[in-house]
Amino acid sequence: MELLFAQADTFADAVALLKQYGPLVLVTAILLWQSWVRENRMNKRIVKLEDEQRSVLMPLVERSADVIAQNTLMMERLEKALDNRFVCPLKDTCARQQP
Repeated sequence: MELLFAQADTFADAVALLKQYGPLVLVTAILLWQSWVRENRMNKRIVKLEDEQRSVLMPLVERSADVIAQNTLMMERLEKALDNRFVCPLKDTCARQQP
C-alpha cells in the first residue's frame, strides 16, 4: 500500500492511483480478511480437538498400557507355573533349536 502511494506526489495523484487500483486493493483486502477469519476458526477447532484428545484419549492409552502390563505379568506367571508342572518331552529338541 505504501508503494502505491509512494508513486503519488500530490493528493490528486493519489486519488488517480486509487481509481486505477482501488478495486484490486479492495479485493485483496477482502481476501486477506476472509483468510484471517478462516484461520482463526480453524485454530479454534484444532485447539478443541487437541483438548479432546488430551482429556479422552490419553486416559484410554494409559489404561491400555496398564492392562497390557498386567496381561504380560500374568502370562509370565502362567508360563512359569506350566514349566514347573509339566515336563516337555521335546525340551531337549526345543533347547537345541533356540539360538
